[in-house]
Amino acid sequence: MSSESYVIVGAGHAARRAAETLRERDAQAHIVMIGDEDALPYDRPELSKGALLSEKGEQRAFIRDAAWYDAQRIELRLGQRVESIDRASSRVIVSDGTRIEYKRLLLATGSRVRRFPGPLDDGVTLHYVRTVADARSLRAALARGKRVVVLGGGFIGLEVAASAVYAGCQVTLIESAPRLLMRSMPREVAEFIVALHRVKGVDVRMNTKPLAVRRGIDGTVVETDRGSIEADVVVAGIGVVPNVELAEAAGLNVNGGIVVDEQCRTVDSAIFAAGEVTAHFNPLLKRHVRVESWQVAQNQPAIAAANMLGASERYAETPWLWSDQYECNVQTLGVFEEGHARVLRGDPASGAFVMLSVSDSDALAAVAAVNAGRDIGACKRLISSGKPLDNVALGDASRSLRTLL
Repeated sequence: MSSESYVIVGAGHAARRAAETLRERDAQAHIVMIGDEDALPYDRPELSKGALLSEKGEQRAFIRDAAWYDAQRIELRLGQRVESIDRASSRVIVSDGTRIEYKRLLLATGSRVRRFPGPLDDGVTLHYVRTVADARSLRAALARGKRVVVLGGGFIGLEVAASAVYAGCQVTLIESAPRLLMRSMPREVAEFIVALHRVKGVDVRMNTKPLAVRRGIDGTVVETDRGSIEADVVVAGIGVVPNVELAEAAGLNVNGGIVVDEQCRTVDSAIFAAGEVTAHFNPLLKRHVRVESWQVAQNQPAIAAANMLGASERYAETPWLWSDQYECNVQTLGVFEEGHARVLRGDPASGAFVMLSVSDSDALAAVAAVNAGRDIGACKRLISSGKPLDNVALGDASRSLRTLL
């Protein structure tokens, strides 16, 4: 086995998974992880949920402690930034001036929050939820009776709204689109989620565009195209931007993300990329996709690490993501496409149902399951099979989906 350096740029979930796999497969490899945050690597899903409610919830985001990295001889260079990649000499240049040579380089640079584009008055705090520091800051601001306004009706905004309700806050959520989750969820699922939040006391306002966040006489004022909303706490959850600048400056292909093949390879044979920063080729979907999910951060880096060590493994998974809001669990598989037939399985009024998307060839293409996680395993196998299915059978909730396999 080699003692040459495997350098990982980034120190988040994807970076941790890559480091774990490198060490599992090569006991002697010199592994260096470089990240611009001071915190140890952590997983992000908990940040919009338990981490907003307690320090114990925050700690659940940290899968490995400092002692583990020491025991595994993984060199952590935290609070440092890779400024550039010198591909000719196979070195990265770090913000402290250090030049680190690599045999193989993994870019796991993740994403950053999309900043609110409107005016923001001096002295007004606009919270985001992307880093553990963000979660700590917002947790300190949430208190019973506080007026919280959430900008954005995606999963992060919805999870923050639910956490704020649990903290005893008065919550308003505004979304500029006609409905929630327009790009990722069927209408029936979005309507169920809206109803859920309204039952919990959230004032959900759609078709409402935030224009500015101003300092008010008593707190903060969110100006919208449908009037102003007073707030004590304002949180923006309006998406993320992939951190591709380092790769772009190094001359690697970038197209909505760092372009990699199904083996996580860039155009440079010594440089790999993994995690949500990648526009990776998905052989199941037969196109490049960039997916922001726990699944990609967990599984793709393991493939990348194996291939950095000389393997030729493929990353080929049906995209899967999940969200917990209050007592509700939502999971999706695949990608909902316009023009595909939709099949409803179960009754939304019961609180548990599945929406299925069927392709032109009658194959199952995508699934959204609300409080029906038991069906996800069978749906995944049905999607992978590509076999034609009968819509009536798919929609028959009295019949197990396993009988269609």
